[in-house]
Amino acid sequence: MKASEVLGRAAVIREGGQKAGKVKDLVIDLNGQRVLGFVLVESAFKKTQVARWTGLQTIGEDNVIFNTTANVVKPAGAPEIKAVLDSKLRIKGRKLQTTAGKDLGEIEDFEFDERTGAVLGYQLSGGILSGHHFLPTPPAMEIGKDIVFVAPDVEATIQKGRAHEPKEPKRSKPPKA
Repeated sequence: MKASEVLGRAAVIREGGQKAGKVKDLVIDLNGQRVLGFVLVESAFKKTQVARWTGLQTIGEDNVIFNTTANVVKPAGAPEIKAVLDSKLRIKGRKLQTTAGKDLGEIEDFEFDERTGAVLGYQLSGGILSGHHFLPTPPAMEIGKDIVFVAPDVEATIQKGRAHEPKEPKRSKPPKA
C-alpha cells in the first residue's frame, strides 16, 4: 500500500467506537525501514495526536482502526515517534543521491506492508531517467535535511518505469456446476 493512499482517511478507535480524527501523515523510522505510526489531526484548532503502529487493528478502505484509546496519544506519549517528528527529517520530497554523488531522483511516496509496517520501497521521479521508478528499500539510508543518501550499488536495484500497481481485489471462484 502507498502511504499517500492512507492520508485523509478517518481514524477511529474500536473500543467505544470513537472518532480520533483523520490521518495526516505516516511516520517512518530514521533509517527508512518501517512505519512507526500515524499522525492524526481532529481539526485545524486541535493539537496533533499520534498512534503507534502496534496499536493498529486494520487499515480499511475508508478508515484506519486502532484498538483502544490508549493507542492514540499526544506525541510525548510515544517517544520514538516524537523523536522523528522533532528531527523534522522527512522522506517525501527529498532528493535521493548516492554517496558517490549521483542524483537518483526525488522521493514522491513510499509503499509499505499493511500487516507489518515494513517499508517495501520508494516511488521516485526524475533523476537517472525521466518518469516514475521504484526503489526497493535499501539496507541503509542516511536521511538528511535536504538529501537522502544511499550506497552507490543501490542504483542497480531501481526498477525503471515502474509506477505503483494497485493490488487486484481477491475474487472468489464461481462454484463448480
